[in-house]
Amino acid sequence: MDTLQRLAPFELSPETTEKLQAMLKNDRSYMIELVPKVVFCRGELTEMLISCEIGEYVQFKGVAHSYLAHNGTIERIPESKEDIFASTSLSLIEKRKLMRLMTMVSDNTLYTHILDKYSDTQFTQLLQDKFKLSGMLLDAVLYLIVRVNRGDTISSREGCERLHKYVKSIGRYGRMAYLCGMYGGGSEISQSFCRLCAVSGGTYILNEKVAAIESTAENEFSVVLDHGTVRAKQIVMSPDYTSTAVPKDQIVSRAICILDNTCLGDDTTALASYVDDSGVVSLLYVTHSTMTVPSGQSILYAWVEGSLEETRSLLTSAVQTTIDSKASPLLSIFMESHELDVSETESQGIIVTRAPDATVDLD
Repeated sequence: MDTLQRLAPFELSPETTEKLQAMLKNDRSYMIELVPKVVFCRGELTEMLISCEIGEYVQFKGVAHSYLAHNGTIERIPESKEDIFASTSLSLIEKRKLMRLMTMVSDNTLYTHILDKYSDTQFTQLLQDKFKLSGMLLDAVLYLIVRVNRGDTISSREGCERLHKYVKSIGRYGRMAYLCGMYGGGSEISQSFCRLCAVSGGTYILNEKVAAIESTAENEFSVVLDHGTVRAKQIVMSPDYTSTAVPKDQIVSRAICILDNTCLGDDTTALASYVDDSGVVSLLYVTHSTMTVPSGQSILYAWVEGSLEETRSLLTSAVQTTIDSKASPLLSIFMESHELDVSETESQGIIVTRAPDATVDLD
């Protein structure tokens, strides 16, 4: 079936159809992720990939830059100590404040002392009272580094733990805290584990529908397929295979924009946060350097908690501010995903996977 015919339910306009036809001539150069995620350089997933020795199956590129978008402008935020010293957008006093915060988080003795002394206070209050952060610096730490939602409050302990994890990731593979998967991170990571399973003797059964999952007297499960039955002691499955899953209130709305040019750098990747009174939007920017889009183009992903009806204008503002007239969308897709409540399905021996949330990392 022709690709445009499969997209027919989206009621494509003639202009969009023409753009799609031009893009489909080079369709193998696009690797579009519906749920983009990055990986901490010293995160749990990175350690697992190393310990499983499957690093040869998947490649990463460092997320080189971080940006904070607010008040109609977008600013690059320095991450490492070297970036802070070299920054021309920060005053000397602001540099000292950031360095003091990073030194506290990096020093285990100081870090433990802060956790014990301020564990009962809010993280925002700690940043304001202890480290004298305000304005753009406060927003950068809260919404870009620690990733607090607008209007939410977290304890100083939780905030410091998130900041500690971020800072300790810097320097392992360069001046960045995150890694972005090449060729589409999520699919490549999944594929790497599939390869490891195959090498270890795993068996794959393809093109079979699951008719039923039944418990047996031997504390095992029988998975009834179209042409046979498979017995297993444990099952890991998608919520699609259970009839008891019901939608929860948690909704994540997303925008995927394929741009005709680059806007945050030609050969780089970047994370950004867009902040306004309505909420905080997370953004991931990728270029041809990740082998996910043709040379000269880029992809900008944006996502936020909330229904699309409530957040579409917020997503649009985040995208427009980040692009800043440096590029135009060839194609924009807006969608929302709903998390399912699978608590009634889960039991001993059955693990039901969860829908992706609004966090930026895979940990």
